[in-house]
Amino acid sequence: MNKIKLFFVRFWSFVKRLGFYLKLGYIRAAALFVKARRGDALELHPLVGKTANIAFKIIFGLAIFVFAIGAAFAIGIYGYKQDDKVTQIVAGIIPYPVAFAQGRIVTADSFFANYRYINNFYQKTQQSDVDYDAIKAQVLQQLIDNELLKSQAKKYSVSVKRSDIETAYSEVVSQNGGEEEVKKVLADLYGLNVKEFKKLIADQILEQKLAESVPIQVRARHILIRVDKDAAQDKVDETKARTDKVLEEIKGGLNFNEAATKYSEDTGSNQNGGDLDFFTRGQLEENFEKIAFETEVGKVSDPFRTEFGWHILLVEEKKGQVDMSFSDWLDSLRKNGTVLEILRLPKDEKQQSE
Repeated sequence: MNKIKLFFVRFWSFVKRLGFYLKLGYIRAAALFVKARRGDALELHPLVGKTANIAFKIIFGLAIFVFAIGAAFAIGIYGYKQDDKVTQIVAGIIPYPVAFAQGRIVTADSFFANYRYINNFYQKTQQSDVDYDAIKAQVLQQLIDNELLKSQAKKYSVSVKRSDIETAYSEVVSQNGGEEEVKKVLADLYGLNVKEFKKLIADQILEQKLAESVPIQVRARHILIRVDKDAAQDKVDETKARTDKVLEEIKGGLNFNEAATKYSEDTGSNQNGGDLDFFTRGQLEENFEKIAFETEVGKVSDPFRTEFGWHILLVEEKKGQVDMSFSDWLDSLRKNGTVLEILRLPKDEKQQSE
């Protein structure tokens, strides 16, 4: 019992001393604050000044050391294209930029990670004659493209929701033997975990959404009367006459869908009333696209010829904002956007021609 009483006595004594020092510190701090408000010079305890001086020297020394280390690895990354494990670890700490795209930064860390996924795949599958320099250049270009697309997402009101990513991931899982099997393949072949894989999925979804919403797309139905591109003139004239007759029936009230099912010789679409779904520039035959993009919505075109034969076209819908293919639009972003590659990598012949 006496020991318990003694404990409480000592504890209370400690509390009172602590309160005294806290009160003293508060009064001292308040006095310093008042002096600072009046513009008076502050007089700190000598021990405080000495400690601050030591702390400053330590911090300054560490700053110089970190700067030197950072500069050394920067020379290795930019000058010697080093990508060893130590360099990759440092790049995960220091955000070295390897490229800028529309004010967005591509970091060395993301470059090393994406290259590592592909390199792991080639190593695991034991593929030979792999041009790793070309792969590095392609990886860097893809990362630049990703940032260019992200810079356009807000402009075109496109976003990737968590539900989009989870839905896409669930489809991958269901089509590939379950989640455990997917995790195993990702880890064994690519060195990827699920979180990293979902980041790649998000980039793909954003690209797909922009491809579907930015370029102008046309939804059309058509009727094809086939004639070989090298056919004799009398055969060309005969098929043209048949096409004109079909158009007359449509103008006379025959439903275009029914006409396509009855007369069209395009076996890929005639059973669907000639429906071609949505398409953008660069997907179909050049003259066919020209007529499709020039024809107003709800209008039926005059007969026109392509290498497949004579066509009649009904334009049902148009959507999108940019009158070019997605690849051309992306190429225009690369050329006209602000893109700066800091990490200079050799380009393959295809990239150089582009």
